[in-house]
Amino acid sequence: MSWLVPEWLLALALTLFVVDLFTDEEGVLSWCGVGVVAAWATWRIGAPLKWSVLVYIGAFIVSGLAWNLLFRGLIGQPIRRIFQRGAPEERITAIKGAKGILRVIDGKVMFRWNGDELWPVSNPPADAVDGQEVVAAGIRDGQVVIK
Repeated sequence: MSWLVPEWLLALALTLFVVDLFTDEEGVLSWCGVGVVAAWATWRIGAPLKWSVLVYIGAFIVSGLAWNLLFRGLIGQPIRRIFQRGAPEERITAIKGAKGILRVIDGKVMFRWNGDELWPVSNPPADAVDGQEVVAAGIRDGQVVIK
């Protein structure tokens, strides 16, 4: 029965890697998968208990390097290009140069962007009109700077 545990660990790690390829979680799931692969390798090597921590650390480093070099570089990039083609960039850093609409809500000027996101404007024009189309120059201190 003990031979099933390592294979379940490997299946769990593989599942975490695949889920991470299709999401943009900044690698949290894949690093959990790397930890599970390191546990699987430690279990498979069968080192004495006092050496298990050292074996785990070595396996973690090797599997982490392999994941970053092989999967994220060679497999992850084409998958993201294929499946996320045409998807809008949702990171706030992509706001530079984006067109949006000014919304005046309770006397405050907001920048409507990416469909329905509202961001405060740091330098609202004096003659701001609700519905006016503007271009964002960037973001500073959580507020949009408009041109």
